[in-house]
Amino acid sequence: MEVRLYITEGDIEDYRVFRQKLDLSGHRWRKTDLEDADAVIILAGLWGIMKKKIMDDVKRAVKLSKPIITVRPYGLENVPVELESVSSEIVGWNPHCIGGAIEDAVNPEDKNQTLND
Repeated sequence: MEVRLYITEGDIEDYRVFRQKLDLSGHRWRKTDLEDADAVIILAGLWGIMKKKIMDDVKRAVKLSKPIITVRPYGLENVPVELESVSSEIVGWNPHCIGGAIEDAVNPEDKNQTLND
């Protein structure tokens, strides 16, 4: 199955590194518009230079009931409170964690079943 992802992007190393990690996650994916996305990926490392754009994307994603996965800035544990409060999951740079968060976002019933077992 191919997953459609909307990813915040910017001309920073975090974006390039995230794309590499995503390719290692084991998911087939393609980039798409927010409206067509199965999940929205927010790179919190872009917060300082793109806060308004990110918040506009977050508001649209919430309005459309899209799951939001926030990726912490490389090497940091915290994300802005505004992102933490709306995120389905917050992950680091491990490809398996990224893949797991995408799987949980795309198949939330599987996540709930695992929690109830």
